Amino acid sequence: MAKIYTGRDGSLLFAGTTQAKVTSWSFQADVEVLETTTLGESQRSYAPGVQEFNGSATLLYYKDDAGRNDAATALKRVLRVAGVSSSDTVTMRLRLVDGNTNSDVQLTAYITSVSFGASVGEVISAQISFQGTGALTAVTI
Repeated sequence: MAKIYTGRDGSLLFAGTTQAKVTSWSFQADVEVLETTTLGESQRSYAPGVQEFNGSATLLYYKDDAGRNDAATALKRVLRVAGVSSSDTVTMRLRLVDGNTNSDVQLTAYITSVSFGASVGEVISAQISFQGTGALTAVTI
């Protein structure tokens, strides 16, 4: 029978630490194409150009019994908390788990935006956006 992946199969890791309270993540990879058609040719031709990687994630904002908050790593990058430079990158690993097999995409990224707020009757969440820098550092899909 075919394997159908659901949100329960996904996880997000920052610097090797699984973010326990992630409700969603998305990842987009793009490559520019450069036209290489020359005069006299009757069909257009293209070559791959620059790659780009970006995405977003939604993390629940909470503190565990030890006072740790998974969302704090991302929030500090954008909010410029003392001791953390806004230019610091994070190593992100987006993972799909299939039993004992992991399908991963790992990249170095800048957290480019954070949005969070509170609503009555809802768990507070933080939405982050990230922009990859450089090549993907691991891909096992």
